[in-house]
Amino acid sequence: MAVIDSKGGIHGTAGSVVYRSYRGMNIVQGRPRRFKQTQASQEAAGEFGLISQASKVIREAFRPFYHHFHDGGMVNRMTAAVSRSIRGSRSRERGDRDLHDGELSFLEGLEFNENFKFSQALQIRPQVRRNEKGQVTISLPEIDPRRDFVPPFKGHYRVTGYRLSFVLVAFNFREEFYEYIGEKKICMESSGLNAARQLVFEQEVPKGCMLLVLGMLECMAANIYTYEQEPLNSKDFNPVSLIAAFQSEDEAEEGYGESRAIQHHEEATASGVAPRIQIMAGYRGNGFLSSMRKQRAAPAGQRKFIEAEESPGLSDLERRQLQQEKEQIVKEKLRQIREQSAIAAREAIDTSKLMGKRVKF
Repeated sequence: MAVIDSKGGIHGTAGSVVYRSYRGMNIVQGRPRRFKQTQASQEAAGEFGLISQASKVIREAFRPFYHHFHDGGMVNRMTAAVSRSIRGSRSRERGDRDLHDGELSFLEGLEFNENFKFSQALQIRPQVRRNEKGQVTISLPEIDPRRDFVPPFKGHYRVTGYRLSFVLVAFNFREEFYEYIGEKKICMESSGLNAARQLVFEQEVPKGCMLLVLGMLECMAANIYTYEQEPLNSKDFNPVSLIAAFQSEDEAEEGYGESRAIQHHEEATASGVAPRIQIMAGYRGNGFLSSMRKQRAAPAGQRKFIEAEESPGLSDLERRQLQQEKEQIVKEKLRQIREQSAIAAREAIDTSKLMGKRVKF
């Protein structure tokens, strides 16, 4: 039913027609209806959702480091880079591929803030490689801050030092978790030579994970009250970039992410520190890929269209709710493991077997 308000605007529906007001105008449009999609349309729409979600996961993982100091085009640049990576896959077709199948070189050099690029602020080029042990190494040449760093601050801003940071994060979209491997920081004064060095991330790299390396430069100024160095970075100057990306070198068995998340949450709870592993709450790319594979496997006359809930895509509220639900499941599983461990201790059962049990999220 459509009604006329006190201002003469018409709201509501009448048959197949919808009435609404927009900026003082009365608008009449047809009622939206559902259309059946072809297999190709489903694959294209589903892959776009997968790309958008993967992009958001990467942004959220690095947010603690670039904070909110990014420019307005960062989200679109990230989504475009992830799209080119996935669509650059040479091993799998659309509807059967994710970022683990993609060409990760499209992510390298991605700037989080183009108001002042990392490549512009840093006049040297860090060399990032993986050694024979699979560890990520970063080789830096001799650095002279007056020559190799280009800060924009002048006048009353007096740069007294610099902090060059590198962050390594592992992502496993198939097991739906990411893990902070480590962070390397180099603090330098505003003048003086700094010897060439090699940074090595010696921490364990989880199975089946692709690796992304973030580079970041901060300009520091001395606080005359606290005698501490404080960063001058802002939305106009925050050089942060993805400087390297490595594809996974092995495969993780099913349930690996769940068991690893439970183990690390237990360690974090015992030590009182934040867990290094985060669950990709709301990432539904695996559900989409599974549906596409089932459709391909079914006879042509028996294929069904994907239901809405199988398509990737969640609102921020739904994402937060799902994150809370998964965290609650992990906490409950930890409580069960502690109870089982206590029983095992009394009955002399090997407790190492308890951590092998899986929990279904």
